[in-house]
Amino acid sequence: MNMNKINVHTLNKITAAKQGQLLLAGIVMSSLLTACGGSSGLSAEELAAQAALAAQAAADKAAADVAKAMVDAKAEEDRQASIVTARQQIKDIAGQVETDTKAAQTAGSIAGYSLLVAKQQGADYPEAAEALAQTQLFADQAKQAAEQALAQQAIATTALSNANSATTLDGVQALLQQVQAAALSATAAKTAAIQAQDATQKAAAQVNADVKLAEASKRYAKLDSAGNVLPASATSWACVKENATGKVWESKANSGLRNKDWRYRHFHNYAGYASTVDSTGAVLCQVLGNCDAYSYVNAVNGTGLCGRAQWRLPTMEELLNLVQVNDNGQRPNIDLKFFPDTVNKVNQAAYCSENLAMTATDCGYAAGTPVNKSADGRIECNYQGVDYGLPISADNARGGSMVALRHYGEVPDGLSTYPTNNWICYTRLISSF
Repeated sequence: MNMNKINVHTLNKITAAKQGQLLLAGIVMSSLLTACGGSSGLSAEELAAQAALAAQAAADKAAADVAKAMVDAKAEEDRQASIVTARQQIKDIAGQVETDTKAAQTAGSIAGYSLLVAKQQGADYPEAAEALAQTQLFADQAKQAAEQALAQQAIATTALSNANSATTLDGVQALLQQVQAAALSATAAKTAAIQAQDATQKAAAQVNADVKLAEASKRYAKLDSAGNVLPASATSWACVKENATGKVWESKANSGLRNKDWRYRHFHNYAGYASTVDSTGAVLCQVLGNCDAYSYVNAVNGTGLCGRAQWRLPTMEELLNLVQVNDNGQRPNIDLKFFPDTVNKVNQAAYCSENLAMTATDCGYAAGTPVNKSADGRIECNYQGVDYGLPISADNARGGSMVALRHYGEVPDGLSTYPTNNWICYTRLISSF
């Protein structure tokens, strides 16, 4: 409504009323003068005074009417302004509700897709059933939250439409309260949907991990210190069994004889020649008096680890058989669900192999490679090892992992001190019986 029109119209009415009242006062005064002319009634002065009083009263009433009209006009102007403000607030809040609803729907969609992928991955794996049930639960929560947000958007949209046609301030303010309540609910629904999305994705990742563990468990089995098979989900184990071959691998510890960080010299085919520190003074190993690979083999055989007493250094072929390409190229290049204790130090951490082998393949050599043989007829492998931290590719997963131990030590190969300062490796023993 145009408030200027209201003011002009009101003032016109007030002016007309005032003029009418003054005219009436004049008529009264004229009548009095006429009626009393030449008589013994009120004098002309008295009649004039009465007329003046009547005129003043009429003027005062007209002024009061003008003031009231202005107050009423201002009140109407304020009411209209309040309606406009409330409508804008409703529009702004409805826009925020729409934004929150879209966010909730996006979270619900992401959760739904994560659930779909998890079902495709884990449907055939009982090992993943629990994680899959959790994924379903959280995805349902995300969907419900998205639906709740959508319901609040409908309320806000209706309130916005009704506000544009409402004519009373009370009516518009009631709609404002509705949309404010809808906004609070929509924000809560958005938050719940996003939290459920995160939980769904985490549960779906667990499904993926459980499936991979189940697949890996077809290849490997975890054993306790007595050699008994443990569940694939076990968090502590002493050995790992290759299910296809029956061979058992040593698992490392965080302390003691089988500490994963101990290193050993390996450049003779016998035990008892190495010190406990390298040439820089850094510790090679503890517990043993001689930190060489064969002294370590003898010590482990004396423990009866996993019910076995015929532990040995693995052949190069056996070490290479553990190499695999992990998801996203994660290193070290070994199944970390079963060998998480593998040291990952590129060009520094190689696992030593048995130096004497029966075949060139056991040394990691291609068939037909010229070889040297020891007195007992076995092939000299020239002290090789496997560095699981080196880059590999899916089309050549093993080729880049085989290294010469002469490059692994304190000094560069070729220096005069290198024969006694290099040839250092980590160990992971294997038992065939």
